[in-house]
Amino acid sequence: MKLKYIVALMMIMPVISTGQNRSVNLLKNVSFDKVKELAKKEKKFIFLDFGSPRCSPCLYMKNRIFTIDSVADFVNERFISVDYTEGDEKKMLSKMYGVYTEPVFLLLDENGNLMHRTEGRSTAGEMLERFRQGIDKENNLTALNEKYNAGKRDVQFLLHYINALHIAGLREKKQEVLTNIFGPGFPTDSLYKKNYWDIYVKYDESQVSKTTLFVMDNMDTFIALYGEKTVFSKIDQLYGSKARVYIFGTKAPSQDPDYPIILKYAQRSNHPNASKWLAYLVPAGYKFIDWVQMAKEIENAVAFNILKGDERVFFKKMMSEQLAWYCDDVKALPYSIKWIDELLNGTNAGIKESLQNTRLEVVNKIKSLSN
Repeated sequence: MKLKYIVALMMIMPVISTGQNRSVNLLKNVSFDKVKELAKKEKKFIFLDFGSPRCSPCLYMKNRIFTIDSVADFVNERFISVDYTEGDEKKMLSKMYGVYTEPVFLLLDENGNLMHRTEGRSTAGEMLERFRQGIDKENNLTALNEKYNAGKRDVQFLLHYINALHIAGLREKKQEVLTNIFGPGFPTDSLYKKNYWDIYVKYDESQVSKTTLFVMDNMDTFIALYGEKTVFSKIDQLYGSKARVYIFGTKAPSQDPDYPIILKYAQRSNHPNASKWLAYLVPAGYKFIDWVQMAKEIENAVAFNILKGDERVFFKKMMSEQLAWYCDDVKALPYSIKWIDELLNGTNAGIKESLQNTRLEVVNKIKSLSN
């Protein structure tokens, strides 16, 4: 009985070890004319993979997704596939198809006409779905563009279309479609309808759009309709990220016409993270304008204990670096040294070297400015 079990196990083991051993047949940086010639000869579509050896998402897709049997079998059966990582051919094709980031995956017909586009890292299931959509002449990106240009505007179509543009990385076109949906004539109370709400939650990335401000003004109603977690998460994504952009950016936030609107709505919001946004937003209003006042507002945020734990440490470290990098006011720079010394006296051994380097930079800066 034991011998039979061992024999059976030995028969299974090779199957297990070689169960995932196929991969997408990617040619390397070959002439595009040659690619079209092969596609016509074999009656296949064309798959172009734009990436580079230093791009982590690109390597993930090549090594982890395109080596899965189901993906490899689907693609190899239907496509001539090429990996463009360098050279004049990549530059020419990137310009031709508007490829400005990596990884980008293009699905073309045998003549090189674009059918579908997808960008970035995905799962095997997602990638297979995108390949299937790409060869669907009624449903690929080119078909959706044609339907939109012909005037198709029902909500389900628009949701599908915007999702395709989002996956394709076509941000300007996506924003154009969103503007057409949520434009001047859009009744904002239509956001109470789930189909419009779904479009807003997934794709509206503006903190000051009339839709976002309507949600901010009627947050309790939206929470009652769609749940606290969904509503709070969407608004925190918008306002939390923008607050950090303002404080860490290289331009004066006070010069941005959106800044006072965002600040006003943050100040009157009952969102549980509103205080955290303000810890960044209020000091940011003085960046490049009044460094001493910015430092005082940072001190207030620390004193009020708005940020706690690791977030508090991160805040003080980053604020000290902001002064070190951008400030030229000798009255404000000592605040940076003060925050660094407070962190050095704590237990943050992991960032000790970085803090000491910043401290030395500030000390030398003060000396230089004082001479």
